[in-house]
Amino acid sequence: MKANLRQLNIFLILFFGISLFFYILINGGAFTRNLRYVLFLNSPFASSDLRNGDILAFSGDPNEIKQLESGEYQLYLPKIDTRTPIIVPKENSTKAILAGMEEGVSIYPDSAPISEKVGRSVILGHSSRASWYRGDYATVFSLLPQMKVGDKFFVISKNQKLTYEVFAVSYMNPADTNAELSKPTNFAEVDLITCYPIGSASKRNLVQAKLVDTENL
Repeated sequence: MKANLRQLNIFLILFFGISLFFYILINGGAFTRNLRYVLFLNSPFASSDLRNGDILAFSGDPNEIKQLESGEYQLYLPKIDTRTPIIVPKENSTKAILAGMEEGVSIYPDSAPISEKVGRSVILGHSSRASWYRGDYATVFSLLPQMKVGDKFFVISKNQKLTYEVFAVSYMNPADTNAELSKPTNFAEVDLITCYPIGSASKRNLVQAKLVDTENL
């Protein structure tokens, strides 16, 4: 009886050990990335607005954004020759948003999902490379200040192409940016945000655009 119990215990230890090994092997990258941002956000190298608050702070329904999948949509900005996947953060936290920006640009969890319905989808991207960044999209929005009113860009999925036209370009501090994004919108809108000027997080470059055309692919 004792021998059988010992064999069962050994089997269970091996089973859970092997399961844990493969779980970490599959998800290790995400864990490492999140851990790195937890350490960064608690370090003196993080700006005060990141340590003490959020990248953005406006209310919305985070459950709506879960309708999207990471990489389901691509953001294409022909004016600055940029095409990048739109990543959906796994949770509504600064570290998750920053981690998502290592794989592309992040859609803000409290904003509206990308669709033809009235609502504001907010997309964040980096403008410069920081020492803690490990992705391939560190400068994806470095040329965003070149975007002007009237310029068009696209959000593309496997079966749809959405065309947006820029109607406003602003440079604001984080508090004013939050206030602007908290205003109601009458459009199906996509807003692009990056830090400004390059190498600084003191201001936000905000590019606001409304849906003007939808094409089925």
